[in-house]
Parts: sequence; C-alpha cells; structure tokens
Amino acid sequence: MRADTSSTGFRLRTARGHLDAVVRMADDDRYCIDILHQLSAVQGALEGVRRDIIEAHLKGCVPEAAAEGRIDDIVSELMAALFGAVPGRKSTAHACESHSSHGDAGHGPTDHVAV
Repeated sequence: MRADTSSTGFRLRTARGHLDAVVRMADDDRYCIDILHQLSAVQGALEGVRRDIIEAHLKGCVPEAAAEGRIDDIVSELMAALFGAVPGRKSTAHACESHSSHGDAGHGPTDHVAV
C-alpha cells in the first residue's frame, strides 16, 4: 500500500474508537440521535482512509498499470473496489510493482497497517 501508513493507521484507530463508543452507547440504550452522531464520526474517519488509499493508488499503481497496457484491468479493479463486484465481470489479479516487490498477497485497505 502506498498510502501513508502512519496516517492510515491513525485514522483506522480513530474509527475503531468511535465504533467502540457506538457499541457502548447501543448497549447502554442511549438516545438514537447521539448514536447517529457517533456513527457519522466513524464514517468520516473511514472515508478519510478511503480517500488516502484511493489517491495513493491513482498516483502509483494506476500509472504502472497504464504503462503496462493494463487499462481495462485497472479500471475493472478500481470499479469493483469502489462500487462492488459487477456480476459477470471477471476479476483480475492486482500486480502493482510496489506490492509485487514486497511479496504482498493482499490488496486490502489495511495491508501494512498496524492497528
């Protein structure tokens, strides 16, 4: 993953903290609006991580794929990651140079992030 792992880890830990608060609030039967506010905080933290990872992917992995002529593959991969897999579309394996050189098998948003 090319995104700043310290920032990504911080944002993920923040989201986890907010989510833990939501669970406690639900267990304590807290006011629905208070829970919804806390859920918005979780979503905001996760959206920040998502933006960072997408930006890093667009700046690093996408140009590599384009240079290799794998435009259809990279577009399909990104569309599936952003919007979910499309039925009937073949999923392609990711082969970004930076991941391959580190022996990374995964491509999830938390690869290389200590949480």
